[in-house]
Amino acid sequence: MTSTTCMKALCLAGRIILENGGETYRAEDTVLRMARALGLNEPDVFAIPSGLFISFTDESGEQRTSISRVYLSGTHLSRVNRVNELSRALSAGKLEPEKLLAELQTAERMGDGKAAWYAPLMAFLTSAAFAVMFGGGLLEILLGGLCGGLTQVLPRVIPSRERSAGMSGTLLSSVFCAFIPLTFRALTGLCATEVVIASSIMPLVPGLSMTNATQDILRGDMVSGVAHCARAVMIAAMVAGGAIVGTHLASTIGLMAQASMPVSTLPFWLQAVLAFISSYFAGAGFGLLLSAPKKAVNWGGILGAVGYTLYWLCMQAGMAETAAMFLGALAAAIGTQIAARRFKMIATVFVTIAILPMVPGLGLYRAMSALAQGQLASGGAIAAHTMALIVMIALGIAMGSTLAVIPRRKGKS
Repeated sequence: MTSTTCMKALCLAGRIILENGGETYRAEDTVLRMARALGLNEPDVFAIPSGLFISFTDESGEQRTSISRVYLSGTHLSRVNRVNELSRALSAGKLEPEKLLAELQTAERMGDGKAAWYAPLMAFLTSAAFAVMFGGGLLEILLGGLCGGLTQVLPRVIPSRERSAGMSGTLLSSVFCAFIPLTFRALTGLCATEVVIASSIMPLVPGLSMTNATQDILRGDMVSGVAHCARAVMIAAMVAGGAIVGTHLASTIGLMAQASMPVSTLPFWLQAVLAFISSYFAGAGFGLLLSAPKKAVNWGGILGAVGYTLYWLCMQAGMAETAAMFLGALAAAIGTQIAARRFKMIATVFVTIAILPMVPGLGLYRAMSALAQGQLASGGAIAAHTMALIVMIALGIAMGSTLAVIPRRKGKS
């Protein structure tokens, strides 16, 4: 295998990880492992969300360097996981170096043949499950699911050649996610708009960027961590801004008629069962939307359901919401680390799925709704509380990752 082919393989491996939602530290670690397994001398890798730099010394003693521009073209967690599998196989001697580049090229095309209806259907499932979690009835489930599915259809009207198409699609989708339920409520007098809007915007919530930001910062990669955090904040601002625009638009033409979340009258045990089942489908649907491996979808959904149900039970017991959120995220994070080791898969695919049910999308909507109506004090208070919950999720992930590593280190010593 020539040094030129080695460089092509390493660049492709790193780009697949970065372009499909993987963390920068994972791209660096995977490329370094591959370079060492290929017998390259003095390999070095530096990755940021928008670029990849690789160097090594070839057989003639000359240093070879490659710089690759990276664009986040979408999220496909199965591709990231496949590159990780190839890295493991190469390091263990189970994959011939000559076959590496071809296998990576195959991994790069994974999922290209998916039907056009796949993403809208998965978004429908995710939003419908969140509508159940938020206490909605059949109408809220159907309308929330339809608006959620629309979030995967509208971005396609924006030319994909534009680098800002993703952000613009998020903004456009969130406008309709607010405008359609408010219009429906004004015309029919039916549906709890708060439930429908909050559930429909959940497929747009930047759960993966939040997870990557936390993981990178935990490992001391502040540049990439801050970049991922900035991306998450920007996406959240697009979602919030779009919903505010949709709300103002409905109000301007006289269609502003809101209804808040209904109070459940179901028995306690049935509410707990519904919380578990709906949070499972919310996380699993989001995992399918991100094209995660099937095992990760199932177990990530289960772990997310465990974390969310623990959070819900703590809330019912009178615990402060921030403390309940931390415990739920902690339980989910520990479970995801164990599952990642058990199935020899990257933890990111499990963490992203398991954490989503706890992301405070309802708080995000309530904050922007209050701000849209000029209620700056209450809107600011809700926004601050929502941010506190997000910080608790990050702390839960951090603590869970740390606690899950301790037994393994003890076992090795």
